[in-house]
Amino acid sequence: MVRSATVLQTIRRRLGKHGKLLVVLNQPPFWYHLITFSPSLLLSSQGHANLDLCYKLDDMKLTGNGTIEGNGHEWWELPCKPHRGPKGSSLPGPCESPAMIRFFMSSNIVVSGLRIQNSPQFHMKFDGCEGVLIEELSISTPKLSPNTDGIHIENTKSVGIYNSMISNGDDCISVGPGCSNVDINGVTCGPSHGISIGSLGVHNSQACVSNITVRNAVIRESDNGVRIKTWQGGTGSVSGISFENIQMENVRNCIIVDQYYCLSKECLNQTSAVYVTDIRYKNIKGTYDVRNPPIHFACSDTVACTNITMAEVELLPQEGELVDDPFCWNAYGIEETLSIPPIGCLQEGMPQAITETSQYSC
Repeated sequence: MVRSATVLQTIRRRLGKHGKLLVVLNQPPFWYHLITFSPSLLLSSQGHANLDLCYKLDDMKLTGNGTIEGNGHEWWELPCKPHRGPKGSSLPGPCESPAMIRFFMSSNIVVSGLRIQNSPQFHMKFDGCEGVLIEELSISTPKLSPNTDGIHIENTKSVGIYNSMISNGDDCISVGPGCSNVDINGVTCGPSHGISIGSLGVHNSQACVSNITVRNAVIRESDNGVRIKTWQGGTGSVSGISFENIQMENVRNCIIVDQYYCLSKECLNQTSAVYVTDIRYKNIKGTYDVRNPPIHFACSDTVACTNITMAEVELLPQEGELVDDPFCWNAYGIEETLSIPPIGCLQEGMPQAITETSQYSC
């Protein structure tokens, strides 16, 4: 039960010779716990862990200077991790690396001015939270470090992520199921896998994501730019998404909707899908890696993507002069201005038949 009195607790932790981390907890109840694991300990216990777990906090500010070091190298090289060499393989066994910092079921959280590097897995994860402000964050991890998302949110509402720099081995920012009212502004991303909504709908689950804005961003040397990714078989919807004023620098898949997301070659075709609608791309310019077309809309066979709007999109090859044609499958929308490359494959209007919509409502 929350008491009426306000508790102010300050925790200072040395982060190297000069750095300090300041944690301010303004409202009980709270649980702040620091856990340190080695890979051998975690694998022997077959458990899941977070290096730093913040549970049921209200009105907390996490700020400071110095660097939070995750020492993730040992985790990345575990034999059960997928390696990216020419003969890459993985071995069976427990292989769940810990996230660096996780907030769970918390509200009114401010994270500001931190430098975080080399997390074993996600650097920051927010699950079941409401009212999150992240600003002037710096995250740095090698390009080939597996599953090292910079900031991941799921089941979290009312989020602002501002003026941050992220380079890592996975998504700079990933927006999972159950998120709404998210504003991302002034983020520089890359090398990375870009800024992603998803993945959504795994194991035939429902996913509801709405009112997400990404603006004034720079994405460079990344496998993806702005991406929506869903698994076949899911339900729910992604709606009210805006990508605006984004500069691409040598990016593969600058604009991509992938409703056939799969981590192996064993995924079966399914008729159900997360419904993707009301997606706006405006003033997205720069260069793309010619290994992939710059625009890729791979929508479900049975649940079309609808109300896609393109305006002031200009994407040119980083090398050479050939401009690749965009790819579209079952995608409906309009070009408000002529795009480069032209998107002749985007269908106008709405599909003639839409599958029963009750399973796609949120």
